[in-house]
Amino acid sequence: MTLNGTSRNPALIAAAVASAIAAYGIGRVIVDDMAARALAIFVLAAVFWAAEALSLSATALVVVGLEILFLASDGGLADEVTRLLQLAGLADERPLEIAPISASAFVSPLASDIIMLFLGGFLVAAAVTKHGVDVVLAGRLLRPFTRSPLVLVYGLAGLSAFFSMWMSNTATAAMMVALVGPILTHMPAGGRFRAAVLLSIAFGANIGGIGTPIGTPPNAIAFAALNRAGYEITFLRWMAIAVPLEILLLASAGIVLRWLFKPSPGLRLAVSVPSRRLSSEGTITLVVLAAAILLWMTGSQHGLTPGTVALLAATMLLAAGIISHRDLDAVDWKILILMWGALSLGVAVDRSGLGGHLSRMDLSALPGGIWSVGTVIALTGVGVSTFMSNTAVAALLVPMALAVSLPGREEFAILAALACSFAMAMPVSTPPNAIAYGTGDVPRGLMVQSGGLISAIGMLLLLVGYHVVLPLAF
Repeated sequence: MTLNGTSRNPALIAAAVASAIAAYGIGRVIVDDMAARALAIFVLAAVFWAAEALSLSATALVVVGLEILFLASDGGLADEVTRLLQLAGLADERPLEIAPISASAFVSPLASDIIMLFLGGFLVAAAVTKHGVDVVLAGRLLRPFTRSPLVLVYGLAGLSAFFSMWMSNTATAAMMVALVGPILTHMPAGGRFRAAVLLSIAFGANIGGIGTPIGTPPNAIAFAALNRAGYEITFLRWMAIAVPLEILLLASAGIVLRWLFKPSPGLRLAVSVPSRRLSSEGTITLVVLAAAILLWMTGSQHGLTPGTVALLAATMLLAAGIISHRDLDAVDWKILILMWGALSLGVAVDRSGLGGHLSRMDLSALPGGIWSVGTVIALTGVGVSTFMSNTAVAALLVPMALAVSLPGREEFAILAALACSFAMAMPVSTPPNAIAYGTGDVPRGLMVQSGGLISAIGMLLLLVGYHVVLPLAF
């Protein structure tokens, strides 16, 4: 789903507010007043993000504003709201079990390391795109894959995945679709394998995002939440968890696409791929990017946080004139604001005591125990992300996963984040899907068929990895 889309439907807004009020009323029966307020804000955010009654970034700002007004005692109106509720007989006068919350607790995530990581990453990616580093690398790497249809599918998926680990999956998909233009001109219009080529790019870009903390916002939300909760997880450690899963899913996606979209006999692929030379600015950009990747992967040796490394890389590019103030103006601030709202919502769940109430729920008696909880989390992440922003879903699901009252809640949080990236069945599920569908060469039915099958395979791999890979990582 796009970040700009919004219906601004008054009926939806009224329904969201009514849902939040109902959640507060029900919550007061179960939890204390501050936790009930956090629950109401959580429900309001969920309805707004799901229905897009406001734009996703606008909802994030609404979330932060409501948290400051109703949850913050220092810099907010939480105490005044409590007194009014007591006068109205809607709240008792027993002391709260939580420490007073400052407004800065909800504002500070905007300056957190993970936001700085994405900001710096956006600027480095802008330099990569501006000076053609991505096109040069992709053009040179793509030529060996034009020898056979199966190799082409794997090559496109693999290259898209690699670039998506370090830059926006939207930019990756747009670049790769443009790059394969000369190859597509030699294929018959409306051909099924033509769709396979475009879907390999879209699915590769989707899958590649899981590989690094900067690959996709749901990763960043989980990465920040885990470190804030005291679970030490480094850039390299995340890659050790996610990259094996990424490789397995890429291999599965290639098999699915080759099986569903068999090329016609005698299909010619040996066409020239556009080639460019790196400029001096492009060379500097490539060196800075390589250095940043090296520092990200060796954080435990030098102590620099991922956000610090990203900002240092961006500073070097700005100081050298590789990127300009126009590139800074073009940063996708909507994503950063949405992530701010997501991280702030996690703070609200934790600091209000709502997370504590959730963690005291006894889930050990559930049939299947940890298996069933993990399955529900994965199904929720994939299912809901199919129809709404995976960042918004992660904002809601990760704090709930961290609050589960079972051993290994850190694994639940990672499971939730990764599951949100596995929704690939619909054109609206991810921007790369929308780009592939927008070419007019990918029928919706074929995307649903192939993307749904890959999503199902991905969830199975995710659940197996949850019981095999994640315990080793922790």
